[in-house]
Amino acid sequence: MKNILIAGVPRAGKTTLTILLAKELQNYHILSLDCIRNAFDDIFPKLEINPRGGKNNFTDLPAFVSRMIYYNKRDLNNQFHYIIEGSQILPDTVKELYNDCIVIFLGHGETEPQQILDNIRKYDTPNQYSYKRNDETMLKSIIKHVKIDDEIREKCREYGFRYVDTSSNRIEKLKELVEELKKKIRE
Repeated sequence: MKNILIAGVPRAGKTTLTILLAKELQNYHILSLDCIRNAFDDIFPKLEINPRGGKNNFTDLPAFVSRMIYYNKRDLNNQFHYIIEGSQILPDTVKELYNDCIVIFLGHGETEPQQILDNIRKYDTPNQYSYKRNDETMLKSIIKHVKIDDEIREKCREYGFRYVDTSSNRIEKLKELVEELKKKIRE
């Protein structure tokens, strides 16, 4: 079986998809890059891997997780498999460090920032960072992420990675992805 990597921009449904998959796949464990990033920030703040845009979020964090998976595979005879999810892994990194994973990128497609905000608010819950931020702050963040999403979409085309626009029919698309991924891991 292969590990599954779910990446893409914030608030596109990565965690929701991960949770849906974990309920279906008994031999898979979740590796949340946000959780690992927060632990690094608590214990090793000088590494600059943090939720405030740390300069090593997109380099050292993905490399660390890749090595964790490598040593698990080598030392534990590949007994455990992972669903790795986070916005800190970009297509170039996948090509370099995660080429043996099933890869899915989630994004907002070509949706306008205000519509993205409206969609985020539709799915917001109190435990998500976006719930506590006002609309003006969120729109600034969304505009930055739209540019990243465009780059991800382009790189996915270039490298042949799957990109799924979750800006409409999100729950249905995520459920379809679960079924698709369950089939892929059996191949």
